[in-house]
Amino acid sequence: MGQASRLPVRGSWARRPRYVLMLQELIVENFALIDRLRVKLGPGLTVLTGETGAGKSIIIDALSAALGDRVSSEAIRHGADKALVEAVFDARDCPQALASIAEAGLDDAGEDIIVLSRQIANGRSVYRVNHRPATLALLQEIGRHLVDIHGQHEHQTLIHEEFHLQYLDNFGADDYGKLLAQYAEAFGEFAAVRRALANSQLSERERAQRMDMLRFQVDEIAKAGLEPGEQEDLETERTRLSHAEKLREAVAGAHRALEGDDASGTVLDALLSAESLVTEAARLDATLEPLAQELSGVAVAARETARGLQDYLHELEFNPQRLEAVQSRLSEISALKRKYGDSIEEILDFYEHAAAELAEIESAEERTEELTKRVTELRKFAGAIADDLSAARQQAAGKLAKLVEGELANLGMPNARFAVELEREVNPEGLMAQDGVGYAADASGIDRCRFLLSANKGETLRPLSSVASGGELSRLMLVFKSICSRSGEIPTIIFDEIDAGIGGVTAHAVARKLVEVSRGAQVMCVTHLPQIARLADHQVHVAKQVTAGRTVVRTTAVDGEQRVAELVRMLGVSGEEEAAYQHAHQMLQEATAERQQLRTKA
Repeated sequence: MGQASRLPVRGSWARRPRYVLMLQELIVENFALIDRLRVKLGPGLTVLTGETGAGKSIIIDALSAALGDRVSSEAIRHGADKALVEAVFDARDCPQALASIAEAGLDDAGEDIIVLSRQIANGRSVYRVNHRPATLALLQEIGRHLVDIHGQHEHQTLIHEEFHLQYLDNFGADDYGKLLAQYAEAFGEFAAVRRALANSQLSERERAQRMDMLRFQVDEIAKAGLEPGEQEDLETERTRLSHAEKLREAVAGAHRALEGDDASGTVLDALLSAESLVTEAARLDATLEPLAQELSGVAVAARETARGLQDYLHELEFNPQRLEAVQSRLSEISALKRKYGDSIEEILDFYEHAAAELAEIESAEERTEELTKRVTELRKFAGAIADDLSAARQQAAGKLAKLVEGELANLGMPNARFAVELEREVNPEGLMAQDGVGYAADASGIDRCRFLLSANKGETLRPLSSVASGGELSRLMLVFKSICSRSGEIPTIIFDEIDAGIGGVTAHAVARKLVEVSRGAQVMCVTHLPQIARLADHQVHVAKQVTAGRTVVRTTAVDGEQRVAELVRMLGVSGEEEAAYQHAHQMLQEATAERQQLRTKA
């Protein structure tokens, strides 16, 4: 959601008005440690700050759930029967999302407002768009146009070369987007005709045998009724059922230690007694007051833990019939995995391909000669487009490398060199390029792409996986988010701890880049660095507190002296030092002018 220093602004992002406001409000109920939370957000750059473990990432997780990310029933707050997450967007600047809404017939909220909500109960979710029932697929389709979330470990995707061509094509979409679309259409037709030709060339006996096998496979998988994620849920349940007695013994023992079977001799009794004694002593010596408060918090936590253990014991049961059913279902899944794939997702993918092939064979006519001629034509036609696409990619690769190097220099890597390597693999059965040579091809083209980096002076260019550290990858991802990702399309960008592994001057450079990104997008960033927090337009402090004997997450929009105090905390300086407060005041005053300069420079 944010960036600093001057970015090469591309595409629709460059035309977007400043101070875009997309995500207006996030409402969360009974999600993880959150009981009730309503976070109002503003335009520009917003930072979430607070101690480690305060719950900042839980807020991002809640938003992800509202956008359709997978979440289990364990996300429901203990003691509640359901959780709710709701995100309210002003979508005037996102026509793609509005188009998806209109196509689904749900565009009646008025004034271009989109409300995505999700209720989680008993492991199942109820999805709503603009307060009307919707599917998970629709929620995800709309959400991907509204928010781009960069998680804590997303930068690791940069070391996987299968993603590199996608990054390059996102960067070059303005220059050769039409070629990409033309190639996708041509290659799709080529693949379909080639498959039809292969099926038509089967003998009658081979065709019958193949159809029998495909029908058996399709029927076997269909009858199983597999669901994505089912195996993991079943394995978790089997473990719990198989060890029910051990679990009961362990949890009951822990509960007895805390509360006991009577009113004496327990850990909780000892804590309460200690609390009472120290509280009484604190009336005579005020220096004991912090210790009394600490004892009170420990006692409250122990009581809450005891209640949780008691609830667990009430829910735990040994059900041999259910265990047998779970084991039987897992055996059925294992048998299917031995035949069709290493996961349920792979089995379902096998099913889709097998069903499509079966349909083709059943409907195929004896037209081998016609199909052979068409395959030859399409090899050359799609190959010519792939060749043009490859040339366009070569040009974009050079531009991207220069831009990345320039941005890395601004982010504390002045000697970094970056290169985009494009290669082809000769394959006589592949697409025929304009040089008359056949090349291996897939739906992305005939190019294989990988990124190379030399992070320090004197080092040779090498693949990212062998040279980049975590901090360097974080900075690279920030660069890619700014110049070659979907940030031209997605008006709300969220960074969950993009500052991992950096500090000092580099942290200030990252902060400036976040501000610059927020010229054309609403940006939210979870951070622990004061260099980033000082440049934010808005700052939200996240903290845990104990309310009614339960730990909850609370947020506070800090401004004025509250923000100064939070900045002092982030600086790691004692809040009692006047110099620290003066320094924080000065940092915020200077940040105002710096933000203005970053957003107004040409």
